[in-house]
Order: sequence, then structure tokens, then C-alpha cells
Amino acid sequence: MRQIRTLLILILFTPLVASCARQSVEVDKFAEEVYSKSKLSEPLPPHNFDSDGCSCWPDGYWVECCIKHDLLYWIGGTREERKRADLELKKCVLDKGHPIVARMMYFGVRLGGVWWLPTSFRWGFGWDYPQSGPPGKRY
Repeated sequence: MRQIRTLLILILFTPLVASCARQSVEVDKFAEEVYSKSKLSEPLPPHNFDSDGCSCWPDGYWVECCIKHDLLYWIGGTREERKRADLELKKCVLDKGHPIVARMMYFGVRLGGVWWLPTSFRWGFGWDYPQSGPPGKRY
């Protein structure tokens, strides 16, 4: 019985984990465009900006919102800046007419985007772990 339960868990969660690692050419092009149009102040993170679209979430009509959110997460900063970035994501998805998705995404990034988890989508991911933003800017 235990082996069957383990197998079912693996079958159910494998697509979710795989979706966290995906990246498409379209997302890459759009991320490049968002980055090049952004007016960013120094210092910038040492690692190049990269977006996976909507991390661990389907890239739907709201993928633009996710890429802009990724740019803010790449830069990192204070806890107030993170909360503002997460609220901007929620508002962007709401403005596209998806209130339930907006709330789910908001709670997802609040829980999963913390700086202290060494993930590729954590707050301040452009900086070397465990740094969460520019030098001297404490979370």
C-alpha cells in the first residue's frame, strides 16, 4: 500500500516540478524586451536577468505580469519592496480579468518566493545566495 501511495504522489507531482524548470523561446524574447525597456538603477545583480515566465504556474494571458515580477525579484531588496512587487503582480493579473488566479499567485509568491530558500525564483535571485539585494540593503 505504501509503495502505491508513493507512486501516486510521484505521478501527480512530477508535472508540477517539471513545470518549474521549463523555459520557452517566447518567454526569453519577452524577458529580453522587458529588461531592455526597464530603467534600472545601480548596483545591478552580478548574474544576468533570466525569467522562466510564471514559475511553477501555467504561462497564460498573464505571463507579462510574471516576467515584470521576475525582474523585480531578480533585483531584490527590502521586505517592503518584495511586498510591493507581489502586490503589483496581483494587480496586473487582476487587471487582465483573473481575480481568482491573481489571489492564488499572490499567496504562492508570498509563500514560495522567500529570500532564504535557495531556489531560482527566490527574492533577490540575481545575487549570490544568501544575499537578497544590493549590498547594504537589508531584507
